Amino acid sequence: MGIITISRQLGAGETSVAPALAARLGWEIADQSIMNREAEITGISLPHALRWDERDPTLLDRLHGQGGEFAAFLNSSRQVMQELAAKDNTIIIGRGGGLLLRGHPNALHVRLIADMPYRIRRVMEVRWIDERPAKEVIAKHDNNVSLFYRHIFSANPNDPMLYDMVLRTDVLGIERIVDILARYFEQDA
Repeated sequence: MGIITISRQLGAGETSVAPALAARLGWEIADQSIMNREAEITGISLPHALRWDERDPTLLDRLHGQGGEFAAFLNSSRQVMQELAAKDNTIIIGRGGGLLLRGHPNALHVRLIADMPYRIRRVMEVRWIDERPAKEVIAKHDNNVSLFYRHIFSANPNDPMLYDMVLRTDVLGIERIVDILARYFEQDA
């Protein structure tokens, strides 16, 4: 019984780690379903809500503070994370899950990282793009996530103290990381 939140650098392997880990533990994965539930709660259309998905909110959004659609979106994020935590046995990918569930007694907060050549190769494979666009996608994603964490949580996603484990997929490999994480929860079973 537990929750795993996975924060990741784009291309660090979450698209392989999460499904393999979910299959081994018999758990569910919450990724895009989080956005779907947030849209359902707020009534904001999914295409409209996607502009806030791990991206820097605009100055106008930040100035509205407690009011408006952006505030409703943030409140729905908190609500969805609490729903997932109550449900248990879920792997939550991104979306500030680790910070929104900080202090939850059954949650393990994990950060997946890798060196740049590994990340570029993975993005090229997953998105079927060449090296130059892969580098651009990674740079844009890293910047968006950094600004999202700074403006929403007053945090830096690269701060290792935000996580219980920081694991390098380029060094440890996908299978070993899945094994490490699964064993953590299997020992309590």
